[in-house]
This record gives sequence, C-alpha cells and structure tokens, in this order.
Amino acid sequence: MRILAGLFSEVHFTHLSQACTNSLLKIFGQSPKETQIADVFCTTEGVLDLIKAIGLPLDQVCLLDPKAEHELSPDDTYTNFLFGVSANRLTYLYCTDFNQGDLG
Repeated sequence: MRILAGLFSEVHFTHLSQACTNSLLKIFGQSPKETQIADVFCTTEGVLDLIKAIGLPLDQVCLLDPKAEHELSPDDTYTNFLFGVSANRLTYLYCTDFNQGDLG
C-alpha cells in the first residue's frame, strides 16, 4: 500500500486500538527504509476526527465505494482517498458530505 501511494504521500490507519497502533508502528519502524514509499501514520482517532484535526476540507476527500454512482475519471480533482472502511462505518460515512467514487 505504501509503495502504491508513492513518495510524498501519506497512508493513515485510523480508529485502531492502542495495542494495534503500537504493533503497527513497531512493524513499520522495522521495515527497510525505502525512499519511494509513503509515510505511514497510525492512530486511535476516527477518520473524521483526523480529517478535522489536519484541516482537510471534505470536498478534497473521495470515499472509494464500489456502489458509488460516480465512476472516478481523470477529470476528478480529489487529493485524498478514503478506502478500507468497514460496513458499519461505511453506513455512518454515507451520512457525511464525502464525495463518493467507484474505481470502475
């Protein structure tokens, strides 16, 4: 995932238990220091709290969803993508102002 995101990108794992956060940070800290991978962050905060804390406007975030009505296109200008959301959290996020996109 970090390789696919690429250099100058960030991958955030959110809403984790403290034990999981500590474990992932330890694992990522032991991985080889490659120069072409995204930075990683792990937190117990929820994704909406994190987005608010870093001051990211929701219109820059696309919730990737295979059931979305809109298929992503090269014309889209999203700067951030949210994926890997559990079913019960996805239902909650549908009630927010997230843009939704299908990878096709």
